[in-house]
Amino acid sequence: MRGEAPLAPKAAAAVLAARSAASPSHDLTEREREVLRLVASGLANKQIARRLSISEKTVKGHLTHVFQAIGVTDRTQAALWAERNGLSGEDHG
Repeated sequence: MRGEAPLAPKAAAAVLAARSAASPSHDLTEREREVLRLVASGLANKQIARRLSISEKTVKGHLTHVFQAIGVTDRTQAALWAERNGLSGEDHG
């Protein structure tokens, strides 16, 4: 209520360290990270499929796992997560 942190500084540091050590991006395959980067670049599933020479169904499967691994429910949240975690910036070619 007074604008103070709800956790003691040591506790907050421990929580942040644990979160970064258990980064969900480590749970993703290289292909899933690639799909996530392309989503963050604004490409649609069909464009991603063409770019990677895989089916659109495969793209959707990768995204389902990505969403679960990083704890999001849609591609906008996934793109924002990728941006915050350094997985964006893929060149469109």
